[in-house]
Amino acid sequence: MSQTTIDLLDTYVGMPDTMQGGYVAGLAAGASNGPIRVHIRKAMHPGESLVRSVKEDGAVIHRDTELVMSASLGPLHVAPRSPIARETIDAAMQRPMGWEPPYPQCIGCGHEVDGLGVRIRPLSDGTHVVAVWSPAPQWADENGVIPREFVWTAFDCVTAYVLFVDPPEKAGGGAVTGNIAAQFFDDVHVGETYTFQSWRERDDERSIICGGALYGAGGLVAVADQEMIRTKDWGFQIPSEPLAI
Repeated sequence: MSQTTIDLLDTYVGMPDTMQGGYVAGLAAGASNGPIRVHIRKAMHPGESLVRSVKEDGAVIHRDTELVMSASLGPLHVAPRSPIARETIDAAMQRPMGWEPPYPQCIGCGHEVDGLGVRIRPLSDGTHVVAVWSPAPQWADENGVIPREFVWTAFDCVTAYVLFVDPPEKAGGGAVTGNIAAQFFDDVHVGETYTFQSWRERDDERSIICGGALYGAGGLVAVADQEMIRTKDWGFQIPSEPLAI
């Protein structure tokens, strides 16, 4: 079993002092095209070190002797929906978001200068969120490819934001990423522009499942889902009604 040590940096936080869920899930999944699902068992924090151990069908990630994540091949909870027309997405980009990012330092959706630069907006249909992303060279490897963990990072934010637009029937309280999954059909390249769309797939008393799809000039690049586990108050705050657009 091969092992790799991962040092967690404060550049990649989501909630304050907490690693962004999509980012650490992407580290767990590695370069797998999937479909692969990552279960996040414990919150992780900047300054910690993890050990990723590769298994036949995935990986396990430990903090010292504590299992914090597991990744394994398996089906998604969603299927990609038909792509939203680019002119519709561009029109959404011209409107204000309608709310402030809940975590300004988040690597995926915050305002920090070293963020990924994913521009997220609600769609006027009241059920979808869309985003546009032109990855900067600083995020690319030597071949101009964006490492997968940053694509997982973007999916985390884009899928969570749909709760601002289309909150579940049982609203209020908080939610944290319980598991997130993705399947890739192509790489993401610097110098190209991509669009995301996301939606709330279904929900129940325990969790909320949101889906997302990423499109490039050649079509579908990746599809993902995120299952957010309800909490009493910790984590992403679920609005009781759609926020103003």
